[in-house]
Amino acid sequence: MLNDEKMRWQVSGLDPDIQSLKKENQKLCDLLERDGLTGIYNRGTSEEKISDMLERVKSGFLFLIDVDYFRQINNLHGHIAGDELLKQIARILSCMILKNDILGRISGDEFVIYMPAKQDLNYAEKRAGQIRERLERITEQSGLPEFTISIGYSQYCEGDSYLSMFERADQKLIQNKRRRNRKNVGRTMRGEDAWMKKGIDIDMKRIRRELAEQELLQGAYCQDYDTFKSIYRFVERRLRRTQSSVYIILLTLTDGRGEFPELTDREDNMEILEGVIQNSLRLGDVFTQYSSCQFLIMASDVQERDAESIALRISNAFYRELEIEPGNLILHHCYPLKPAGEEE
Repeated sequence: MLNDEKMRWQVSGLDPDIQSLKKENQKLCDLLERDGLTGIYNRGTSEEKISDMLERVKSGFLFLIDVDYFRQINNLHGHIAGDELLKQIARILSCMILKNDILGRISGDEFVIYMPAKQDLNYAEKRAGQIRERLERITEQSGLPEFTISIGYSQYCEGDSYLSMFERADQKLIQNKRRRNRKNVGRTMRGEDAWMKKGIDIDMKRIRRELAEQELLQGAYCQDYDTFKSIYRFVERRLRRTQSSVYIILLTLTDGRGEFPELTDREDNMEILEGVIQNSLRLGDVFTQYSSCQFLIMASDVQERDAESIALRISNAFYRELEIEPGNLILHHCYPLKPAGEEE
């Protein structure tokens, strides 16, 4: 029964397997020929198709269309808005071209149109004006960022290729850009400065968000040992040009007889000691766990007597937390941090 059904499809010329294969092949061809963002021809396909038509018709115009200051649009409004603008431009150009015209996107913000029309230069100038006017109205209709368009074009001359026409159109495009810039040099420079400043402001806000502490915890700044070491070395360098006083405090947990405490007691007591250090120090102080029974503290803008007071305050708070009399469970040692490169 299935074989009979397939035979009827084959007789009718609509074999589903063949039709499916043709569709897949067409999809692959489209992927190779089309620009992924806009759906129009990509650079390679545009050049190939325009070259083929030039050989046949030996006439027409090549237009290059460029979005002015497209980078600033991306910087100020984001790449999503920039991509949407390019898609809108491709859509409008697709509606404006005739059946035999060829449209492609040949770089990030540059488009090419080949029109095989046998007309004079007045026709090209008129068409360029229509394209510019229509594209620059996108902002009014879509709410996308304001922008301007520059266009250059060339007319076919005997012996021309795609590349020779492209070169002349590109030179005219550059001339038109310069002419427009000279007319608006004051506004352009002010606009450039404003765009740059706004772009930098956006960058700085993003950097601040990325670098800033996301959740500000009260008390000292607890870090892993490698990070503490990096901060230590940074402060050493900074001390070469400042008059700050920084002390390092080493707190060592013992069993009261100068020995390391038992492992079970050590883990519990170290956890308590960490919490006490966190809450006893200032927001700008830094500490880390140095070993299984030691903590290192970096206290800024303090003198030796201040460092001793900090160590004693932490020790007394720790004893209160354990609800025991002050003793010798915690030993402390302090030393001043020296500028980088100085002998100890």
